[in-house]
Amino acid sequence: MTRLLALDAGGTSTRAVALDDDGRVLGLGRSSAGNPTAAGVVPAAEAVVAAAGAALGARARADVAVLAMAGEQSDAFRSLVEQGLAAYGVSRVVLDHDLLALFCSGTAALEGYALIAGTGTVAARVRDGSLERVVGGRGWLLGDAGGGFWIGRRVARAVVAALDGQGEPTDLTPLVLGALGVVADPSGEPGRVAAIRQVVSAVYARRPVALAELAPLVFALPHDPVARGIAVAASEALADLLDAVRVPDLAGPFVVGGSVVARGILGASDDLAPHLVPPARGAAVQAVPDGLVGAAVLALRHTGTVVDDERYQRLRAEVTGRGPTR
Repeated sequence: MTRLLALDAGGTSTRAVALDDDGRVLGLGRSSAGNPTAAGVVPAAEAVVAAAGAALGARARADVAVLAMAGEQSDAFRSLVEQGLAAYGVSRVVLDHDLLALFCSGTAALEGYALIAGTGTVAARVRDGSLERVVGGRGWLLGDAGGGFWIGRRVARAVVAALDGQGEPTDLTPLVLGALGVVADPSGEPGRVAAIRQVVSAVYARRPVALAELAPLVFALPHDPVARGIAVAASEALADLLDAVRVPDLAGPFVVGGSVVARGILGASDDLAPHLVPPARGAAVQAVPDGLVGAAVLALRHTGTVVDDERYQRLRAEVTGRGPTR
């Protein structure tokens, strides 16, 4: 019996599933960040191997591993992953795009669209089971409009402007001060000056992308004009991003993932939702929590197994409903 490994390596965690060649789930595993851009080549490769080991267990072996990942697919990273997985009998490692895995997590279709909006943003058009066009994914310095960092940076700037008297007062201010550990009371002039200084120090002491942690705040304040304006601008940016890959001869389906779109925009309160632009501008979307089911679909397809809707539905039910990982 051929055993397959499917892995979804992200910037926060790496998830793995062991399968037989019919798509039956044999085990699940999880470890730390497996994105080499975010975690570094060596720690990311170690995380991938650890997740694989957790999914397989102590004595099980696999023949093929499919790794869906964001970040650079460098030769050094591939070599470390291949060396580590060889201990589990893996003789073939396939690196795939996390965006394709996300799409395959939401549908058995071979054509459609995918959108990821977490810390960063990227969209794709899928044809014949492959990525035909990808837009975005350029990182926080060059793009990612509508993503968590983009939102968080706007939140931080709005709060500093409000404290400085150069921007509109906002209910974001006490939330951001609390999130950044600012202890100064900005109600008086000395406290206001101290609060600004502490905000600046806290922001510059962190990695820039850590500003993404402030993104959920805009969706928590539907009646605050500043927060709502940022949320609306983010929704417009994501709809524009998806528009960039849409073509008239392909109606869908649309699969979306990432905290900003799945929890922020699609999960917006009744007070905020009417102001937001839907990701697919009114077309139905399928939100998925991650790309693990899709990585399993890709693993089966890479080994010649046809994944029709029946097999996809069974696989999704087993992966999402199996319970705690090893």
